[in-house]
Amino acid sequence: MDDKRNIRPETKAVLPGKPESLWKDTTPGTDYPSLSQNLRVDAAIVGGGIAGLTTAKLLQEEGMSVAVVEARNIVTGVTGNTTAKITALHGIIYKSLTSIFGNEGARIYASANQTAIARIADLIQKENIDCDFRRDFACTYTASDASVVRIEEEVRAAENAGLPVYFTQETTLPYPVKGAVCLKDQAKFHPRKYLLALAVKFVAAGGTIFENTRAWTIRPGKSSFEIVTDKGSVHAGNVIIASNYPFYDPAFYFSRLYPYRSYVLGARLNTPCPEGMYISIEEPFHSVRSHPLDDSEMLLVGGLHHKAGHAGNTVALYKDLEKFARDRLDVKSIDYHWATQDNTTMDQVPYIGPASPLHKNLFIITGFKGWGMAHSMVAAIILWDTIRGRRNDWAELYDPVRFKPGGVFSFAKENVHVAKSFVKERLLYTPEHLDGQDLRPGEGGVFQARDGKVAAAKDSDGILHTVSPVCTHMGCLVSWNNGEESWDCPCHGSRFDADGHVVHAPAAGDLGKKTV
Repeated sequence: MDDKRNIRPETKAVLPGKPESLWKDTTPGTDYPSLSQNLRVDAAIVGGGIAGLTTAKLLQEEGMSVAVVEARNIVTGVTGNTTAKITALHGIIYKSLTSIFGNEGARIYASANQTAIARIADLIQKENIDCDFRRDFACTYTASDASVVRIEEEVRAAENAGLPVYFTQETTLPYPVKGAVCLKDQAKFHPRKYLLALAVKFVAAGGTIFENTRAWTIRPGKSSFEIVTDKGSVHAGNVIIASNYPFYDPAFYFSRLYPYRSYVLGARLNTPCPEGMYISIEEPFHSVRSHPLDDSEMLLVGGLHHKAGHAGNTVALYKDLEKFARDRLDVKSIDYHWATQDNTTMDQVPYIGPASPLHKNLFIITGFKGWGMAHSMVAAIILWDTIRGRRNDWAELYDPVRFKPGGVFSFAKENVHVAKSFVKERLLYTPEHLDGQDLRPGEGGVFQARDGKVAAAKDSDGILHTVSPVCTHMGCLVSWNNGEESWDCPCHGSRFDADGHVVHAPAAGDLGKKTV
């Protein structure tokens, strides 16, 4: 973020493979209608990803009328760009959970995720969904002798949490590791095949999905809520915000979440793909898991996360990930490259439950930290029970308005960082003057124009785009992301396409067009 002019020495064309996720490329698009008139339902869900659709299905099974409102098309956002590991082994987390929430909190977290895996498997079997669901083991590993002790500590913490983990130095990876904590009987699948089938069944049973309907705000009423959209209003007795980052924020979640982006390559190998699902604990981390495709297999290689809006030259990150893959694996071809984004809470446990003490029937689901496949079912079960007035043993751990001392330092650190970003970029930054002829295809940044600052970029085809550089969420200056050709906010992770249209919350309004 020190240089708001993000120069790209390479064009997007040099990146290998399609700039799209494997999941989206191998499934058809959707064409659900937009909201055309005001509607009243028992429950309305904002967000058509795995958390929103899973919750919708469970609430429908309780006999409730349910509507899902999606700003674009369902399962094209974070869920459409996941690596789709369904596991309770979330990197190095159980030692941290134990220190913050005690042994009981860690046990609840482990049990909730293990239960969720079983429930997903049961739902797939019950609904007869063909989504490449397969059981597999998961491992968290280190390639450093110095970090083996961290793996050993995680083994003990996960064991104390009730998980049947084990330590090993022998894996199926074609490169050496110094130690790994592993857990059998986890799972993986094709998330879009799963959710598109679930959506069809949801609609066939009387549910409603509205695509290309952007929710602007929520108005609490005496006995229900009004979701105000760009196409009309949805009135509901229960509202669930499942938009990854909350677009409506009654309890200042923007100060308790921080968004990260990471990168994925879909590679074909000359050798069989390694069995298992892997993630490293080193920085930058790397993730590996295979998926069946066209009578063969594709290996998904991911990693290299960073705070959203803080890496303008994301092309270089893709190239670093490609180098990691080619140095360690017998790569035949790289067929896909894509990026994803998720949020982390201050204590690493997602926020699932009532969004505010003042609004008991307004719920929030966010903060999966990249582990949303199993946690989406955890969220659906918690809200399913809560809305029906049933006790849920997991709810207290995931309570969005909880306060734990272990998260105070992270809370303070992140908010100081956001404040500094705002002051430095919005108030103190003096950009160079814009000369559109100087911009190369793929290059962009914030410049000085005749009537003030402007965000200007040339896409891969050399077309110049000029928009307001001020994020419509809280006024920070956006940064050009050359790999995705988007404008990303460094404060809270809002993202906009080259023409300024919102593609990721919390921002709800587009960046205004500017002429230069």
